[in-house]
Amino acid sequence: MWLCDYPHLKMIIPNVMFVIVMAWSNSLIQGSTTACSYPFVTLGDNCYYFSTATASWDDAYIECLQRGAYLANLETFDEYMILRSRLASLRNGQNYAIGGRNINREVNDGDWRWVKNGSLTKMSYFAFGPSQPTGSKASPESCMWVYSEFKYEFIDTVCSNVARYICEK
Repeated sequence: MWLCDYPHLKMIIPNVMFVIVMAWSNSLIQGSTTACSYPFVTLGDNCYYFSTATASWDDAYIECLQRGAYLANLETFDEYMILRSRLASLRNGQNYAIGGRNINREVNDGDWRWVKNGSLTKMSYFAFGPSQPTGSKASPESCMWVYSEFKYEFIDTVCSNVARYICEK
């Protein structure tokens, strides 16, 4: 307890200390309540859901929205590496749709954006696998997966192709 020479503050100081301790413990509790609830898992600073069902990119987008989430946006290279490590540890050989979308087939190699809550964010890095992306105006491949055969590097694919998907919130 903090000692004070002013008699009229003797009652205030213990109360202030109580408020400070309560605020500190409240922040710890709030921090723990931000932990992900099942079926989402915590990886790094985010919550992810790894589907076991397959869907097209558009259907996966809707499935994530229904879970209060969005298709995973791996906005930083660190986030990508954390997720990639998790996928490798699953050892299931599955491909997963994520929230990357090519918004302009006219641009060589595309104009890739993360789709999140109705907004588009330009990608700050690319982790495409060998010879990727391969889509073109004549052969559109405008949706993104992390591809097991390329150790979960990005590939572009036809949006109607089906795969498992990863939601984030």
